[in-house]
Amino acid sequence: MKRTPLYNAHLKLGAKITEFAGYDMPIQYTSILEEHEAVRTRAGLFDVSHMGEFLVKGVNAEKYLKLLIPTSTDKFEKGKGTYTCFCNEIGTVVDDLFIFMIDKDNYYLVVNAGTKDKDHEWLKSHIIEGVEVKNLSDSTAKIDIQGPESKNILKEIFSSDRLDNLPRFYFYYDMFNGSEIMISNTGYTGGPGYELYINNEFAKDLWNICLEKGKKYGIKPVGLGARDTLRLEACYSLYGHEISEDINPFEAGLSWLISSDVDYIGKKALADFKAKGVLRKQICIEMTGRGIPRENCEVQIDGETIGKITSGAYSPTLRKGIALALIKKEKASIGDSIEVIIRDKPVQGIIVKRPFYKFNS
Repeated sequence: MKRTPLYNAHLKLGAKITEFAGYDMPIQYTSILEEHEAVRTRAGLFDVSHMGEFLVKGVNAEKYLKLLIPTSTDKFEKGKGTYTCFCNEIGTVVDDLFIFMIDKDNYYLVVNAGTKDKDHEWLKSHIIEGVEVKNLSDSTAKIDIQGPESKNILKEIFSSDRLDNLPRFYFYYDMFNGSEIMISNTGYTGGPGYELYINNEFAKDLWNICLEKGKKYGIKPVGLGARDTLRLEACYSLYGHEISEDINPFEAGLSWLISSDVDYIGKKALADFKAKGVLRKQICIEMTGRGIPRENCEVQIDGETIGKITSGAYSPTLRKGIALALIKKEKASIGDSIEVIIRDKPVQGIIVKRPFYKFNS
């Protein structure tokens, strides 16, 4: 099992360790409820160094990315990140990712932990002349600081006024202990926060100073358990659940990513999906009965199974069970009552508008 450069720091903090995407990762330090609440009201610190990072550079870098993604590169801007996805020839999702534009010949890609090896092969298999792909995953630490106090904590560490003038989805470079660090105003929690990318060598010092400077702001280290409940409240997709090579962007509620007018991998299939429609759709469920929905629980109406839960959990913010589900498109709509089969028993729920928790800057 692989370990991030912060593994010993997690043990020192008493973290409960679990396997995730081939890594020993902290699932929680105190409790998921406590850590979730800290992020929503104060600040939380996450080790997500298991994620993948790639540098795509060269005179044909933009042309190369146009081939790989269904999102128009007109959205690209120097110093800004764009959320998008890789699709295969049949129009389903290879992975979702962020592309940060350093300049017109230089892009920084951030992909999911469980798919980074597959993504690297995907990138290499479609390489064109005038492009270099460099895998930075094993040398890069990623530390996320999220929550309403996250900016105040970072301003205790970085003197640059760039933090005060950094819009959401933008990024810049600063220095930490003599090493370059990339700071982006992005996150996976549905609230304000930042993602920090730095060489592994400096990860422990960065982690420790964030905790030290964050004490007066109520910061807590946060494990993957609360990371999942936070992203679920925001209705952010998790690869292998809401998106996969069996699910296309239209089914996943990500049709807004499809905006490119050039030829790219999967364009014909996605055009067919758009023209003919899809048979499934993603819905949001709030439980009205007592029960916590989990992945693969059946969703029913009048005893008929119409789909399955893709992600489910207890929402610490809403104090009830919530879930995302993939169902037959014509079978139910917002406001309809449904039943989720939990431990062989039907539990009442209602389909609601997404997201469960709206981003608050």
